[in-house]
Amino acid sequence: NAARWRIRFADSGNLAATSVQWMLGEHSLDGVISYYRTASMLSPLRDAGVPAVVLGEYRASDAADSDDGGRPQTPDSLLACVELDLPALARVLAEHVFARADFRSAAFVESHFDHGWSSHRGDALMAEFDRRGIAARRFLHWGKPSRVNYDNKPDFDGLAAFLRDIPKPAAVFCASDSTAADVIQICEAQGISVPRDLAVAGIDDNPVFCRHASPNITSAHLDGRRAGYLAAGALAAMMGGGPPPPPEALRYVGSVSRRASTAATPSIGDIVQRALDYIDLNACRGATLSDVVRHCCYSRTLVALRFRQMTGKSIVRAIRERRLDEARRYLRETSMTAEEIAPLCGYESASALHRAFTRDTGITMGAWRRGNAKTDFSAHAKKHEETP
Repeated sequence: NAARWRIRFADSGNLAATSVQWMLGEHSLDGVISYYRTASMLSPLRDAGVPAVVLGEYRASDAADSDDGGRPQTPDSLLACVELDLPALARVLAEHVFARADFRSAAFVESHFDHGWSSHRGDALMAEFDRRGIAARRFLHWGKPSRVNYDNKPDFDGLAAFLRDIPKPAAVFCASDSTAADVIQICEAQGISVPRDLAVAGIDDNPVFCRHASPNITSAHLDGRRAGYLAAGALAAMMGGGPPPPPEALRYVGSVSRRASTAATPSIGDIVQRALDYIDLNACRGATLSDVVRHCCYSRTLVALRFRQMTGKSIVRAIRERRLDEARRYLRETSMTAEEIAPLCGYESASALHRAFTRDTGITMGAWRRGNAKTDFSAHAKKHEETP
């Protein structure tokens, strides 16, 4: 039936309302599919008995018919709503991103052009974070949800500070792909690695933004074809005299277009084993925290976090323990003095070794040797120390 429809187009809210009223006056309008659901459009249609299907985004808090995209509170025999199920979309997107790695936190960044849709998407994602028990933050360009104002400028300085402050590694969800592209550019300028420090995901799957950002942006794909089929089917049924389909039959869920901005980070075991192997071989050669991080080829934040998660200690402490283990071996198996042992264990001087040893064990090196040496090296060591 839809193939025989004669279709007319109007491309903005005000134009659509004016066009609808003009076509009603010409008695040439049998049904409407619209993204807009303003009273100035819907009221004349109801009065004329013309069915309409409106497109939008369903959210759990929808309860009132309003100009900002709210759903009708009561059934309407002349109105159907085809809606992207935002709570379901939030679950699909979160399932993909959180399966990539273990994150310390999550965040939502709204669009600085907010018609209400940005806040609605944020509400759905924040609810999903809460359901998963994930600590999450929300960045609003003006400090509170706002209607669009084209005179306002995006708060990129505030967003940069927000991204620096997020406990990392973190998952950052953006209201749109253009917002995700902004986030990635700011991360590059701030020296924040994507996806190692921040995994970034957008919504809309706009190829202009997603495929030209570096890295390419993972995004929730909104199935416009599916929405179109649902809208055409609902309108055909209503134009044929039938009731509109039930709301739950007209909701659809998007999918995830997976790209590099949420690429899987290595497992805890892979990173930590690489760090432990390096520490074992190089701690006594003077290796530092920076050396370990550089060897692991990931950000300092990620390596330090993964190491502590698995071992319960910091990398610096692991280096110190490896050096002191080697110092104890020399004390136990040889008659070498502290001056001889220190450089072999990564210490600049015997006094530095003495301080570290006493702080770690609670006793002096000499006392430890007397209680643990395989042979009584104490007298030999003392004599050796007194030799010019």
